[in-house]
Amino acid sequence: MTKTFFLGLGGQKCGSSWIQAYLARQAGSDFGRLGEYQAWEHRLGGVFARYRAPEPSFLGKLRARTKVALGAPEPAAHLRWRLQSDETAYFDYFAGLLNQPGVTRTGDVTPSYSALPAEVLAHLRDGFSTRGITVKILFSVRDPVDRLRSHLRMEMEKGRRAESAENDAPLAEFYATPEAEARARYDLTLEAIEAVFAPEDRFVTPFETLFTANGIADLSRFAGVPVDPQAGMRAVNSRAKGSGVSEGLEAEIARHYATVYKAVAQRLPQIAEVWPSARFALTSAS
Repeated sequence: MTKTFFLGLGGQKCGSSWIQAYLARQAGSDFGRLGEYQAWEHRLGGVFARYRAPEPSFLGKLRARTKVALGAPEPAAHLRWRLQSDETAYFDYFAGLLNQPGVTRTGDVTPSYSALPAEVLAHLRDGFSTRGITVKILFSVRDPVDRLRSHLRMEMEKGRRAESAENDAPLAEFYATPEAEARARYDLTLEAIEAVFAPEDRFVTPFETLFTANGIADLSRFAGVPVDPQAGMRAVNSRAKGSGVSEGLEAEIARHYATVYKAVAQRLPQIAEVWPSARFALTSAS
C-alpha cells in the first residue's frame, strides 16, 4: 500500500488552507495536529525568521511530556518547536501518522514553503524516501495583484500594517517590499519544484480554477481521493478584499512581476484568461 506525504508549498493566499482541509477529511488521511507546521522556512532568515518557534520553558516541556504520556495531544506550540529543532523528529512524526492502520495519506501544507530552495525540497523528498514514503507536491498560484491585495489585508489584520479601507495607497507601498517579494516569486518556486520532482509527483494549479468542478476533479485524481464536487462551495480562511485596485496600479504591479507571469504562463497558459492582471504582463510589448 502506497504511503504518501503531500508537501504543500502554498502559495500564500492561494487556497492552501482549502486544499489541506479537502485532503485531510478524506478516508485514509491523517494530517496530524497542526494546519500549518512551519517547520522549515524559518531557516531562510529575513522575513521568514519570525516563524522560528521559541523554546518552551522547562515547565512547558514537562507539561507537554506529561500530556502525551497521559494520551492527550501534544500542545501545538511544543510540537512546532520540537519539529523545528529536530528534523529527524519531523520525518518520524509523519511516518508515525502513516503507520496507523488504514492511514495512507498525510502532509504539511504551509504557504511560506513556497520560498524553500531546491536543496531543501530534495532533503525532504529523500528524508521520506528512506522511510518508504512518496512525496508529492501541491502548489497553487493566484493572480499576483489579487494575491498581494489579500496578503496586504492579512498584514493589516495581524497589526503589521496600518488599517485602511482602501487598497491603492497601501498596496503601492507594499507590493515591492521584501515581505511581498518573498511570497510572490512563483517563478523561483516552479524552478525549485521541477529540479527535484518528476511531473507525476507535482500538482500545480491556478487558484482561480481550483474550486471549479474540473479543478476539484484534477486535485482528486492527483491525490487519489474521491471527487467531492460540493467542496468548492466551502470557504476556508477567506478574507475581506476592501476596495478594488485601480487599473494603473494593477498594471504597475503586473509589470514589476512580469517575469513571474511569463514563467507561469509557460506552464499554465490558461492564466492569460483567468488572471485579469495578466493582460499587462503577457503582451509583446511587456
